[in-house]
Amino acid sequence: EKYRSIARNLELKPGQHVLEIGSGWGGFAEVAAREFGARVTSVTISDAQHAYATQRMADAGLSDKVEIVMSDYRDIQGQFDAVASIEMFEAVGEQYWPGYFEKIAQVLKPGGKAALQIITIDDKYFEEYRRRADFIQIYIFPGGMLPSVGRLRQETERVGMSFAVDAMFGKSYARTLHEWAKRFDLAWDTIKGGKFDEQFRRLWLYYLAYCEAGFNTGRIDVGQFVLTKPKA
Repeated sequence: EKYRSIARNLELKPGQHVLEIGSGWGGFAEVAAREFGARVTSVTISDAQHAYATQRMADAGLSDKVEIVMSDYRDIQGQFDAVASIEMFEAVGEQYWPGYFEKIAQVLKPGGKAALQIITIDDKYFEEYRRRADFIQIYIFPGGMLPSVGRLRQETERVGMSFAVDAMFGKSYARTLHEWAKRFDLAWDTIKGGKFDEQFRRLWLYYLAYCEAGFNTGRIDVGQFVLTKPKA
């Protein structure tokens, strides 16, 4: 449903060309092409995701509508009707945030929209958080950083686009994390061994519980945000 929500926020119409920053495993690209009739150029820097998503589009009969491209998003040129990006921004790194928004503003056609799904940290904790690495930055996602909603608005408006919050749904994410932890634990006997040792198990159970607590307390949240480029 999050894919459809992103597509609706973009007001996608058949034949429109969408740039997706961060392919993931191809879920959004498939929905945008199959259900909304869009053309999609989806970029990734992951060999595994590129191979999987490319095969997924072939299996779905959508290779004529979706192109999965091995590329840094900063190297993409051209103009697009819309831009989508789902939980990729968290890995960009604060020093590169300005360039991320500049690229979106550059590739969007006048009047075009970008729909972003991003995990955020409460504005009142952001300044303290950005000054020192936390557990996740040390052990799980080195170099990553969560923005605050206020900072997202600031970066968006700096490049001349409008910013709107469509929905925040952190409590739903907390439930998802709880389910992930349960399923990980239940599957442990079938995956343990080699590098998947007891330390690995404890690390990931702690990570999932840490995130679940963050969403439940509201310290972190997840939302869908809509950026609009002014018409010429």
